[in-house]
Amino acid sequence: MTPRARFLAYVRDPHASRGVVSPFLPHPTVVASSLAALGLPPEGDAVRDEIRLARALDYEPMFMTECTSLIFNWRIDESRSGTERALRVIETARGEWTRSSPRTDVPWSDQSECPVRTVEDHAMLCAACAQVGQREAEIRDYFRRWRSAVGEEGVIVLGHPHPSWLGYQINPSDIFFQWRDWPDVYRRSMEALSEASLLVMGAAMAEGIDFMSDSSYGLEMTSPALFAAMDIPWIRRFADWTHGRGGLFWYHNCGHTRRLILDGTFNTLGADVIETVAPPPEGDNELAESRRALDPRICSKGNLNLRLLRDGTPEEIAAGVRAMARAVRGSAHILSTADAVLEGTPPENFIAFVRAARAAADGAGHHGGDPS
Repeated sequence: MTPRARFLAYVRDPHASRGVVSPFLPHPTVVASSLAALGLPPEGDAVRDEIRLARALDYEPMFMTECTSLIFNWRIDESRSGTERALRVIETARGEWTRSSPRTDVPWSDQSECPVRTVEDHAMLCAACAQVGQREAEIRDYFRRWRSAVGEEGVIVLGHPHPSWLGYQINPSDIFFQWRDWPDVYRRSMEALSEASLLVMGAAMAEGIDFMSDSSYGLEMTSPALFAAMDIPWIRRFADWTHGRGGLFWYHNCGHTRRLILDGTFNTLGADVIETVAPPPEGDNELAESRRALDPRICSKGNLNLRLLRDGTPEEIAAGVRAMARAVRGSAHILSTADAVLEGTPPENFIAFVRAARAAADGAGHHGGDPS
């Protein structure tokens, strides 16, 4: 079986494939340094390099595409931009939607200058969402190129649409104020983004993307009541849409989720994979307890602590992997990290993690865990 086939078979039926090891590696520097440590000079292509690393270490790689940037296709108008700040533009049926922000603006941070600030901005967001179907050929070509690049060497997950975050078009600090002050306006924007996201999902599925997805805050930023109102209806809609077309749905939450897992909320999301069941300090889960509360049909993924991976010794990391594997013994679980591997993680630590995880997954048969 190919890495892609093994991964998909395991999610659909853990008895159908050996255990899966799949770290989340979006930072090319970690991949490059790990290749170099193995005596394999990196080529400089992020996808090809991780495929080479996965072959060398025998793990099943996972890649993630864009999603919301395909809906909000901002372009810089250089004629109206300066050295430090750029004017970004989307043309809509309502006219030109603009945002001025630093050229080095980091998306989705408290310091970023996101465009949705007024009721009129919500109307422009809806207009931008309404015209996504006009770019179907371009969007399908994007996903086709991803599938061609990865081939059968790994699975591909669609990036998260995030309706409750308005697809990253609103500053995190503004979300709950606008939800409170303009509830009907906010819901219309979420609905428009949801419809646009389904068009993107349709293109992604048609071109062979393996998992549709979504994500949301944990209880470090929201509340159970807000999660029920702002997140569950849209997550469930995406999951039901995906399953109605024979696909698989991936849900990511790397925050404080213990209460939502233990009270059964996560079992209602319709997810086939739940990532990352995050441990402290990022999350608040004790893995064995949370895994027992998850529906046995859900495949969990995670959850080695990222600081341990970056700052620990190879021996400490191997011990952490064995503890993680013991915590999920008998359950469908992909041995992975608690979120994206941190930049600066030493290659010897990453290699120790993968080798320990591979040994634990193979030693436990099909269900994860550690026989020792």
